[in-house]
Amino acid sequence: MGKEILKSQQEYGWGAKIIDQLSKDLHATFPEMKGFSPRNLKYMRKFAQEYQDAAFVQQVVAQFI
Repeated sequence: MGKEILKSQQEYGWGAKIIDQLSKDLHATFPEMKGFSPRNLKYMRKFAQEYQDAAFVQQVVAQFI
């Protein structure tokens, strides 16, 4: 989710206000799901921004099994 927000902000020039609107749209589309508050979406965006090149893999021990 964070990567998509970053990509859209860069490609389309979306500003910070889009996160508030996205939060409202997600709540309306998926009323039973939680975690789409503006604050959480900003955290997702920040995480994606900080770890753009990080590869998430299994722990080393799990890779040997």
